Amino acid sequence: GGGGGGGGGATPWLALSTIALAAPATPLVAAAGAPAPGGGTVLAAQEVSAMLKASAPADALSLNSANSAAAAGLRVVRSYERSADGAALVLRFNLTNGGRSPVEVGAVGLAMPESPGHPPAGIESVVWNDAHVGGAHGWVEFVRVVGDEATLLVTPADRISSPLEAWRPMMEDLGGGDAYEWVVASAAWAAEWANNTQWPHLAMSDSLKQQYPPFATDPETPWPTTDGKRAMPRLAASGGGAARPWVDPTTLLLRPGETSSIALRLQLAEAGPRTRDAALAKMGSAVLRAVPGYVLSPHLPGTLFVRPPAGASVSTARADPPSGADTATLDATLRAPLPSGFVPVRLTAAGYGEVRLRVAFSDGSEALAHYYVLPPFERQVAALGAHLADVAWLPREYPDPFGRSASVMPWDRSICPYSGEPCGHVLNDARAYDAGLSDDAGGGNPLCLAAKVRAAPTAHEASRVDEYIRWTLYGVKPDTASPPLKSLQIREEEVAAGEADAESVDGVRMTMFYYNCSGPKGAPPCSDASSGHFAWRYSEADKCHKPFGGPTWCMTETMANATYRGFNYPHQISSYWAMYHVARHTTLPTVRDWHWYLYRAGKTALKLGTSNVGFMDGTVAREVLAALLLEGEAGNTTLAAIGAQLRGQMQRRQQRWAVTPHPYGSEFGFDTTGQEEVVVWNLYFGNETAAKLTVDHVLSYMRSSPTWPYHGGARSWGDVGNNGKYLATFGTGVQDRGQMRAPRASPTTVCGLTPPPPTPPRVPSSPGTTARA
Repeated sequence: GGGGGGGGGATPWLALSTIALAAPATPLVAAAGAPAPGGGTVLAAQEVSAMLKASAPADALSLNSANSAAAAGLRVVRSYERSADGAALVLRFNLTNGGRSPVEVGAVGLAMPESPGHPPAGIESVVWNDAHVGGAHGWVEFVRVVGDEATLLVTPADRISSPLEAWRPMMEDLGGGDAYEWVVASAAWAAEWANNTQWPHLAMSDSLKQQYPPFATDPETPWPTTDGKRAMPRLAASGGGAARPWVDPTTLLLRPGETSSIALRLQLAEAGPRTRDAALAKMGSAVLRAVPGYVLSPHLPGTLFVRPPAGASVSTARADPPSGADTATLDATLRAPLPSGFVPVRLTAAGYGEVRLRVAFSDGSEALAHYYVLPPFERQVAALGAHLADVAWLPREYPDPFGRSASVMPWDRSICPYSGEPCGHVLNDARAYDAGLSDDAGGGNPLCLAAKVRAAPTAHEASRVDEYIRWTLYGVKPDTASPPLKSLQIREEEVAAGEADAESVDGVRMTMFYYNCSGPKGAPPCSDASSGHFAWRYSEADKCHKPFGGPTWCMTETMANATYRGFNYPHQISSYWAMYHVARHTTLPTVRDWHWYLYRAGKTALKLGTSNVGFMDGTVAREVLAALLLEGEAGNTTLAAIGAQLRGQMQRRQQRWAVTPHPYGSEFGFDTTGQEEVVVWNLYFGNETAAKLTVDHVLSYMRSSPTWPYHGGARSWGDVGNNGKYLATFGTGVQDRGQMRAPRASPTTVCGLTPPPPTPPRVPSSPGTTARA
C-alpha cells in the first residue's frame, strides 16, 4: 500500500509505503482460520502499521504535527482470505484510525506486479497485465504469454470501498519502475498528474539523467524524450491541458475509531483470455463488449453490449459532458435486453476527443466505458495524406547533403519555436535511422504515405511516392546532395558502374544519415561538424557515447551502408507495391509502368531471404507474392520466376515456424515483432493450428478493454525508446494484421479478441430510453 506524495498539489501529503520494507510486518497468528467478511476464511494476516510508519521521512513527521499524529494513530492489517465460494483468493487491507482526529487519506494503492520474467529467463515465465480503469466494475487481467495463456482476474471484492479508480505506475518501485498499482482513492496523485509529474520524481530521476545526460537539459517532468534535448513538458495547472482522469479522484476520510476495509478478489478464468468475460460475470462484475470498438466517429455508430451484474438490470446509460479541450459527445439509447442477458446500448458520436460513458444498474453500482471520438474517417484519412504529402514532405529541391530530400521525413511539431531547421522536420537525431529513412521511425513515414496511396490514391499523393522512388529510394540527386551520392536502396546501376558488388544489389541501406566517428584519440566519439565528406551541424552528436550502441544508435558511414537487416525492407517494398496498384488499376499518371514497380517490389522482397524471425509489416511480401503469381499466370515469365522463388523462401520460413515452440524473437529473445508474419504465412500455407497458437499468444498481451487506449493495445519489450519521441512503439499496428487476418481465414477455428457479441434483433421491439451527453 502507499500514499500520494507532495509537490504537485497544495496539500502536504505524507507518503507511507511497504515497498521499502523499512520494518517487519507483525504476523497475527490468532487471525488464521477466523471467519472473514462475506463468509470467507482468513488464511493469514499481518499488521503492517510499523512497516508503513517506518517508511516516512523523519523530517516529514517532525515538521508536521498533524501528519505525525495521523501516522501514529493509523493501524493497517493485511489479510489473505479464501472466498466464501472457495473459488477465489481475497486480498484485504483494513485501515483503522486509532487517533483522536479525523484522517484524510489522499491515495491508497495495492501493488499489482507482473512476473519479472525477461530474456534470458525464458518466455515461459512471462506474465503481463493490463487494466480496465472502470471504477466499481474495473478489473486487472494477468495472462501468461505462452502455453495455456492462463488468465488471472482481479476485481473489487467490495465495489463501494475498493473501486479501480486509477492505475498508477509505481515510479518508486525498487524493481525498475515497471509495476503498477490498483488505486482505490487517487486525489493526492491526481493533483500531480494534472501537471504531468508524480512523486517522488517531480522532475527527471537521477538514474535517467545519468543514462541520458544530454536529455536532461530541461528535466521538468519524470518522463524522458528519446528525441531532442528536452523532457516531456510540464503541463499547465489542473484543467489547463491535462486530460481528465479515467475516474473522478476521491479521498478516504477516516473518523476516530473508524475502519475502512479495502478488498480485492483474485480468481482464475477457466481457459485463457477468451473466457475472461465469463469469469468476470461469475465474479459479480458487469461485462462490457463494444462493436466495433471504443473509437468511434460521427459516421461510425457503435453498440455497447452490457451484461449487468447478477440480479441487477440496466437503469440508464449516459455520457459525461466534454472536458477541457475535448468536444466529444455520445448519444446513448438503451434497447430491449437480448435473450443472452446483454443489453444493447446504441451510440452515436459527435465532436472530437475522449468521452466517458456511464452505465447505471439497479443495484446502485455503475460501470464505465472510456471512448475516443475521431472526425469522420474519410476526412481523417485525407488529413493524414495531406500531412504526409505536403507538411512532412521534404521537397526535392531542399539542399540536403545526405540525399534525403524528396521524402517524407519525421515531423515534430514541438520543435518549431526553437529549431534552426525547417520547422518540424527532424533532420538530426542520435538514432541515425530515425533521421535516415530507415527502420521503424525513419521508414515508417514513407510506408504510411504508401499505405494511404494504396488504399485511397490521389494524383498528387501518388506523384509524391513516385518522386520518393525516383530520387531517393532508387535514385540520386546530384544537384542537391553532396558526394558520395547514395540512394537508400543499392541500384543495379551501381553494380554496372563498379560502385557496388552484385551480392548487395537490391539491398536496403541501414540509413541515409550517418555520423563521422573517426576523430583523433581524445576527441569526442563523433564529430558535431563534419560527416567526413561535407560539413554538417550534428546537433545530437553529444549523445553519441559510442557508434551503434543503445540507448542511441549513432551509426558510422560503414554501418549505414550495411544491408543485412531484414527489418528495413518491408517499409520500402510498400512504396513499390502501392505504385504497382496505382499503375495497374487506376488511370492516374505514373513515372513507370506497372511491370517495373512490381518487378522492383519482387526483387526487394527476395532480399528478405529465409530469415527465422518475422518482420514487422512483412504482410506486404504476401501481397507482392500474390500479384507476382497472378501476373505470372497471365504469361509474364519474369514475374512468375520471381514469384516462384519468393514463394519457396517464404515456405521455408513457415515450415521452420510450424515446428518451433515460440518463434517470436528478433534482436531480442522475445518481443512482439515476429507474430505478424508467423500468423500470415502459416495461414497462407494452410497451417491453421500453428496460426491459432500464435493468435492465442497475441491475445495474452493485446487485450479487449473498455478503456480505449488498452483496447487492442499491444505490449512490447524493447523498441520503446528507439522510435519517435514519447513512449513510441509499433506493437499495436503489427499485431492487428495477424489478428484481423485469422478470423477471416477461419471464422469457426480462430477468433479475435473476444467471442462475437450478440447481435441486436433487426426489428426493434419496444422503444428505448435515450440519454444525451
